[in-house]
Amino acid sequence: VSVGNAPAVTEGTNSVFPVTLSNPSSVDTVVTLTTTTGTAGTADFTTTTTTITIPAGQTTGSFTVPTLVDAIPGEPNETFTAAITAAPGVTINPAPGTGTIIDGTPLPLITIGAPQTVAEGTATDNVITLSTATGVPVTVTLATAGNGLNPTVGADLGAQTYSTDGGLTFLPVPASGILTIPAGVTSVTVRTATINDVIGEPAETFALSISAPTNANLGAATSVTNTISASDTPTVSVGNAPAVTEGTNSVFPV
Repeated sequence: VSVGNAPAVTEGTNSVFPVTLSNPSSVDTVVTLTTTTGTAGTADFTTTTTTITIPAGQTTGSFTVPTLVDAIPGEPNETFTAAITAAPGVTINPAPGTGTIIDGTPLPLITIGAPQTVAEGTATDNVITLSTATGVPVTVTLATAGNGLNPTVGADLGAQTYSTDGGLTFLPVPASGILTIPAGVTSVTVRTATINDVIGEPAETFALSISAPTNANLGAATSVTNTISASDTPTVSVGNAPAVTEGTNSVFPV
C-alpha cells in the first residue's frame, strides 16, 4: 500500500492524498496515516492521524487533510507530508506523499503618503505604506525628479536614505532605486536632504514616485510632490556716499 502526492490546493481547502493498493485484497484493508509538518506548519493545516478503509476488491482510497487560512499575504507555496504508519496484513511503502498549499490571501497595496513642505536645508520624510504585513519581503522602485513650475535641479537635493525600523536607522537608497521592505514591516520612511545654497529663489518642487512592486500591488497614491520653500530672498539697500568736493560726483553704493 502506498500514499501519493496530493494535488496542490489553495489554503482553506482540503488536501486529498491518494492511497493505493498494488492489487485488490479479498478483505477490507485498514490504513493509518499521519501528517508531518514541513515548510507548512501547524497554522497552515490540520495535523492528524487518521484511519481509512479500502474495501475488499478495490485498490484506491483517499486521505483528506483540511488546510487553514492564515491571512498572511505573499507567502510562497508551503508543503507537508502524509505517511502510512500502519496497515495490518499488507506491505507498507514507506515513502510519504507531499501536500502543497498555495497562498490564497490577496497581496497588500503599496502607496506613498502626504507631500512635505520644508525650509531649504531641511530634509523631507515621505512614508511608503503597505496595507497589510506580508510573509515575504516586498520590493518597490523609487524615483525622484524635479517637477512643477520651478523644479528642483541636482544641486538642490542631497543624500537620500530610507528606514524600515521606524526611523531608528537609515540606509542609503540604492542607485537602482529599489527598496526592500522586510517581511512583517508595513511602512518605510524615505528621507531626502535639501541643500541650502544661499541663492535667492522661489519655492521649488520635486516628486517622489513608486513603481514595479514585487509581492504587493500599487495602490491609488503612487506619487507625491514635495516643496522647498522660497529662500534667501535678497534685501536691497543704499549706503552713504563718500564726501566729495563740490563740482564732483557723489556716488552712493547700492
